[in-house]
Amino acid sequence: MSFQIHDIDADIKSAYGLAVGDMNVNGKPDVIVGSMGEKMIAWYEGPTFKKHVVSTDHIGTICVAAHDLTGSGLPDIIAGSGFSRRDRSIIEYLHWLEASEEDGNWKSHLIDEIPYCHRLGMVDVHQNGDPVLVVASIRGVDGTIEEWHDPGDIWLYEIPEDPYGKWPRHRIGQACLNHGFSAGDVDDDGRLDLLIGARDGLIWFEPPAEDLTDPWHRHVISELESSETWAADLDGDGINEILSIEPWHGNELAWYKCLGGDLRNGPWERHLIDDTLNRGHSVQCLDIDGDGKMEIISGYNGEGHMLNIYRAKDDTFETWDREPIDAGGIGMGQMEILDLNDDGRQDIVATGMSSHNVRWYEGVQ
Repeated sequence: MSFQIHDIDADIKSAYGLAVGDMNVNGKPDVIVGSMGEKMIAWYEGPTFKKHVVSTDHIGTICVAAHDLTGSGLPDIIAGSGFSRRDRSIIEYLHWLEASEEDGNWKSHLIDEIPYCHRLGMVDVHQNGDPVLVVASIRGVDGTIEEWHDPGDIWLYEIPEDPYGKWPRHRIGQACLNHGFSAGDVDDDGRLDLLIGARDGLIWFEPPAEDLTDPWHRHVISELESSETWAADLDGDGINEILSIEPWHGNELAWYKCLGGDLRNGPWERHLIDDTLNRGHSVQCLDIDGDGKMEIISGYNGEGHMLNIYRAKDDTFETWDREPIDAGGIGMGQMEILDLNDDGRQDIVATGMSSHNVRWYEGVQ
């Protein structure tokens, strides 16, 4: 399987926040992007990806999600904006943009102020069609700009019946230099778990069985500093492994195998895949080409930025072939993998944080 490269937007400063949703409810996926370098949030209408700018009021939009909050039938956009590691004149904030069929800026509604708000996602923990909003801050407010010892928070927000009012929130947990966040069913119990890559290590937050406002269980898979993480059954034994980019914005891509199968107690054995990343950013794992074997998709945004696909050379999963999907054309922010053009094959859409673009990679035979 190979990939054909298409530009969605070839000129957008520090593209970062990314989500996919059916914004005009026509059955075709659209791409939602937030810029870190300019005041812009836009969605791109599939399949031609015509650009619709819905906000020019918010700088530093580092994360976005789409969900119909008002019951209008059209997805609204939830965003984390104001992000800056150095300019503290603006405190990061969580807000939502009210969907409109008219051109121009959508009305913004404040949900909360969250210093250093960094990642968010709509997570259907019980997989019953009733998602919650999970928001993670990279650090707390204690310390100078150069200090990162104060833990960031992972918050759960219940979606209120009246989205214009107060959003109830509950703290799931904390982690220092809390960077990567993914949701997946780590232990195959039917509930979606949260994986966090942080200075504290590779952390799994397991949800309570019923009420999500009850305490979440915190499991440390590895104490090595992590930046991005993903759960997948890499070797096909029916038990998930954990992928990690290490350290923060690091140069190593690794996977962890639980020895003995007791995911909650380990121990976990680390296996190195690649140690040549330059500011590693974003990782996912799936059988993208339908050959019955798992592939890893990952990239980086430092000098020589690129997006790669990794395939295991044999059944030991100790050595991997790396093939560039995009060599030098995408300085990775975030990515989503899905069938974007409804041809039965998986595609990749990615934001270019350091390459200032948005691209999609069409899976072809």
